[in-house]
Amino acid sequence: MAQSGLRIALLGATGAVGREILAQLEERDFPVGSLRAFASEASEGAEVELRGEQIRVEALTTPALLDSDLILCAAPGVLRGRLEEIARNRTFLVDVSGALELDPEVPLHLLGCSPRGANEEGTRWLAIPRGVVAGLGITLSPLSQQVGLERVTALTLESASGAGRAGASELANQTAQLLNAMLGEVGEPEVFPRALAFDCLPLVGERLEGEESSEERRLRHVLRRLLAAPGLPIEVTRVRVPIFGGSLACVHVELSGELGLDGARALWEKQPGVEVLDEKQWPTPRNSMGTDVIHLGRIRTDEGGRKLAFVLALDDLRRGSALAAVAAAERLFRLS
Repeated sequence: MAQSGLRIALLGATGAVGREILAQLEERDFPVGSLRAFASEASEGAEVELRGEQIRVEALTTPALLDSDLILCAAPGVLRGRLEEIARNRTFLVDVSGALELDPEVPLHLLGCSPRGANEEGTRWLAIPRGVVAGLGITLSPLSQQVGLERVTALTLESASGAGRAGASELANQTAQLLNAMLGEVGEPEVFPRALAFDCLPLVGERLEGEESSEERRLRHVLRRLLAAPGLPIEVTRVRVPIFGGSLACVHVELSGELGLDGARALWEKQPGVEVLDEKQWPTPRNSMGTDVIHLGRIRTDEGGRKLAFVLALDDLRRGSALAAVAAAERLFRLS
C-alpha cells in the first residue's frame, strides 16, 4: 500500500459490512497508506484482503485505534468507552455500526441526502444511517424539500444479511435442514427469534411496549433527523424475509403540497444514486444486489396529487452501508 495515504483502522473487518467496506476502498481508489483490521477475539488471526494484500486481523485495543488518521467502524458496541479518547486525539471517525446515528452532536451523512452539519468545515465525525433507512432517506429527501411531507407509512422487507454474516449463515443452514428433512423441524435459531427459512418474521430488533420494535423506533428517529423533520408522523413495520441480500420497502407518503406523478418522477430522476425504473420493470432485492443505486418503481398517486405510493429496493450492505461509509470518509478529507 502507498505509504503516502491515510492510516486507517477498520473495526468489524470480518463482518459483512466490513468486508464490503474493503471492496469499496479498492473500487473507489481511496488513498489507503496503511490499514489495520480489527474484529472480535474470535476472529483474531484471520486474514482479510485489500488490493491483493493479506492483512492479519487483530483484537482491538485503544492505543492501536488511536494510531490512525481515520476510523471506519462497522462493529456494534466497540466504540463504547473509547469516544472521549478518540475525540481528544482528533481522529476522524465514520460510524456505520449505528452507535452514533441518534447522537445529536454527530452529523448524519448520506450520498444525496445530508442534513446541515455533515458538510461543514471542521467536522471530524460522521454517522451513516444503515440499510433500508438509507433508501428511505434518499428517496424521501427531494419530496420533503420540494413540497413537504405530512405523513410517511412504510413496510420494509429485509434480508437475513441485515443481521450480518451470522444471519445469512443461519438462513442457509435452516434452508438446507428443511429441504433435507422434507420440510421437517430445524434446530433452535440463534440469530433470529424464530426459524426464518421458508417464513417471514414481522419483528426486526427487540419487541417494545405497544408491539413496536426497537429497530422500528430507531428508523423513525433517524429518518426524522435525516429529513430535518422532528415531528413528522412515521409509521413503519419492519419484516425479516428469507432472502440472503438486499432490502425492499413499500412506501406511502402524504404530501404538504400538490406534486403529482410526473413531478415526483422528475425529482427522483435528478436525485443522485436513484434509478427510476420504467413500467415494465420492478424494483427487487435480487436485481439491486451489487449495484450502487436505489431502484425505484411502481409509482402511483391519487387524483389530487398529494399522495404517493412507491416501491424501492437496494443492496443494503453495499449501497446502504459500505459505499455510504467510504463516501463519507471522502467528504471528511475533501476527496470528492
